[in-house]
Amino acid sequence: ALIYLHVCLGTEGLYVPWLHGSCVVVVRAGMLTNRLARYRTTPRVYVGCMKSGPVLSQKGVKYHEPESWKFGDEGNKYFRHATGQIYAISRDLASYISINQPILHRFANEDVSLGAWLIGLEVEHVDDRSLCCATPPDCEWKKQAGNVCAASFDWSCSGICKSVDRMRAIHSACGEGDGAVSNFAAA
Repeated sequence: ALIYLHVCLGTEGLYVPWLHGSCVVVVRAGMLTNRLARYRTTPRVYVGCMKSGPVLSQKGVKYHEPESWKFGDEGNKYFRHATGQIYAISRDLASYISINQPILHRFANEDVSLGAWLIGLEVEHVDDRSLCCATPPDCEWKKQAGNVCAASFDWSCSGICKSVDRMRAIHSACGEGDGAVSNFAAA
């Protein structure tokens, strides 16, 4: 399921869709808000952990694309798009998608669909590596180096583990500190 969370940044805003069911996603609200604030006035912006990988045409594999033929010959790669765990699009892009929803084609994977909808538009693609973190020890190392992650994913969980307990443990190991949200609000 695709869930839109509106993050208010003054009178502007970014919509942060996040795919909840494929893994545990721990979002650090203060860090995410600080990262997205950089793009408050940027029109048509698409922020995420950008990737390009093989189109999976083989039936039965995870993330299989039944319409793989539309991406060219076997062995082709997807165009650059944000990985589906967390990404942000500007309000004007969210409005464009909302208005044109009936005629926008949906592929098997929602992150590929969004990338396809935006690839032909005048959009600034921002590869934000703070949205590309795995769970400990990856996010711990980055935190120790001064690069706190805005979001971390637990691929091993796939929505069937004790996700609330996992989120607490991940936040404890890799979190931004209790004052991060209030520090942003005071700025």
